[in-house]
Amino acid sequence: MAILKGEVTFKVTFSNQGVPVGLGYTSAIIYHECAKQIYASSPWLEIKSQRKCNYKVEMVEKLIYGDNE
Repeated sequence: MAILKGEVTFKVTFSNQGVPVGLGYTSAIIYHECAKQIYASSPWLEIKSQRKCNYKVEMVEKLIYGDNE
């Protein structure tokens, strides 16, 4: 087993996302949905049915290296 460390940065863009107005947690809904779409974009996950076509997930940067580096 390898011991790794690093950082991965995703960019999520979306359009036409309906959210309730005036409830005070609009940002939380967007953050939650963005995180869910990153999770749903995993190539070996079984929740691919939860991918939304109005969200685009991109891996912007990845820095992964062995623990001894």
